[in-house]
Order: sequence, then C-alpha cells, then structure tokens
Amino acid sequence: MNIPFIEQPKVLLDAALSRGRKGAAGYAQQKTHFYTVKGKELTKIDISGEYLEEKLFKAVSKFPSFDTLEPFYKDLYECIIDINELRKNLSSITSVARIIKNQRREGLVKLKELKYVHGNEKKAFEITKAYVGRIASLLKGLKEPIAYFNESARKLNELPSIKTNEECIIIAGFPNVGKSTLLSKITESKPEIAAYPFTTKGLNVGVFHRRFMPIQVIDTPGLLDRPLHERNKIELKAVTAFQYLEGTILFAVDPLDDMIKQKGLFDELKKLFSKHKFMIVVTKTDISPADKVEEVQKVFDSYEIILEGNGLNNLKERLMIREKKVSVSPAEN
Repeated sequence: MNIPFIEQPKVLLDAALSRGRKGAAGYAQQKTHFYTVKGKELTKIDISGEYLEEKLFKAVSKFPSFDTLEPFYKDLYECIIDINELRKNLSSITSVARIIKNQRREGLVKLKELKYVHGNEKKAFEITKAYVGRIASLLKGLKEPIAYFNESARKLNELPSIKTNEECIIIAGFPNVGKSTLLSKITESKPEIAAYPFTTKGLNVGVFHRRFMPIQVIDTPGLLDRPLHERNKIELKAVTAFQYLEGTILFAVDPLDDMIKQKGLFDELKKLFSKHKFMIVVTKTDISPADKVEEVQKVFDSYEIILEGNGLNNLKERLMIREKKVSVSPAEN
C-alpha cells in the first residue's frame, strides 16, 4: 500500500504560500500597476489553494474503502487502526479541503470584480490577507486529524501485500522453534517484515515458485504461537483474519520443547483452521536426540512429517511438486 503522508499544518501552509508567491513573481507586468497587483494576488490565491486542495483530497482518496474491503484485510485493519476514529478524521480533512476550495473561489471572484479605481490595489492585498488568515486557521484545526491520518497511513503502508485469492502457506508453532529459519529456507527472496500491534516480532512474508506460479509463505510470530485463551480481543481478531486465506499450515515442532503444549497448540489451530491442510515440520533435528525426534513422529503420526535435515531441501522439494493436497490422511500413512 502506498498512502501519502500529509505535512503538518504549518509546513503545509508555508509550502502552499511559497508556491503562490513564486507563481506571482513570474506574473508579467501589465500596462498599469493596478492590474499587475491584481494579477499577482489572483495567482497567489489560485496556486496556493489548488496546492492545498490537491494535497488533502489526494491523501484521503488513497485510503482504501473500508466498506468494500475483503474480509481478510478488513479484520487486519481493524486490529491495526480504529476505523471509526479514522473515518472521523478523514471526514474532517475532506471538509477542510472543501472549505479551502470555496475560500479560493471566493477570493478569486472578489479580486476579479475589483475595478481600476484609485486605492483598489490596497483592497487586493486585503483580500489575499483575509484568504491567507482563513486557510491558516482551517489548517491549524487539522493538527490532530493529520497526526492521526499519518499514523494510520504508516501502519497500513507497512502491511505486506498478501494476495487473498491465491494459495498460501502459513507457518505456525511455538516461539523459537525455528519458524524464521523455515521461512528463509523455502523462500527465494528476503522476507518482507513489518511490525504490528498484535505481534512482537512482525509479520513476515516470502515467496517461492511452483511451476512458475508464486506461492506466498507467511510467518506469524507472536500471532499463532500460543493458546487462544491467552490472547486479547485484538489478537483474536488478527488470528481470525487468517482463516480467510486458503492453503497449507506448516506447523513447526521443536523436539526439545514441551511436546504436550506444542500438541495442545496444534489441536487448537486444527479446530480453528478446519478448512486448511496441515503438514508437520520437525526442526532442530541436527541437535535433537533420536528419541525426541521419534516422540514427535508418534505424537503427530496422522500427518505428513518432514524432518528438517540438511537445509530443508526435502520440504521444499515436496512443496514444489504439490498442487493443492499437501497433507496425508491416516489411511495414506
């Protein structure tokens, strides 16, 4: 996502007036001093007002329409920002942009109606001064809405692009079981990382290609790594969002960690993501005793199990040749 930021009111006003003055400086001299002054003041108001309108309207228009969002993104956005509060601030910014547009129009009309009469040069300056004072006051009132806008834009801009209509692979498991290593081994590019309020380390997205088709691989540290009853409402909402994605869940198991707790988390995810396929990946096999690895195989004997081995090449090869089915039923084992 690429939502533009809005400068703070003073910076925005200074930039607009600077452009207006620059435009006025290039305005050609007329036959009389009055018409030169009038033309310069018209230029100042026109250019500065147009700049502010474009900045504010464009920024607001770049925000996604929350009413038409896909369910996955709608749930994620609601975890990251307060949508109702953002709507209020977007409305405030839009309203001010419209008022500035009207102020610009009124200022231009007043200047154009000025006749060639002695002393009207002063009136031209007064019209511009009144216009500047009005828009300065309007922009000052946008200090908090602009701050909220920019913070919301920053959070949404950091959200990695996840294609909800394409197959994906979601990596889950306890903290420190080797999920990041798993992600880096099976993807072909450096994962995209972004931090969110509901995660401690970020949301990581990588890609690998199966028969020239890109397959998304998503690691969710801090999100799918502990029981649901330990989560707050925002975290639960984020977990729910991932139910909308189709594909496979790679559940990473560390033979050296508590097997009962890992199996408990797996069972919770299995119920929650009932439409997803599951594959078990045993990590840290190079440093784990054989009996610990065998224990994992016994606990998860109803699912296809991949041993990490040397560089997870076996896992990547299996992912490469699969179309949709990546889990193995008990009958197939």
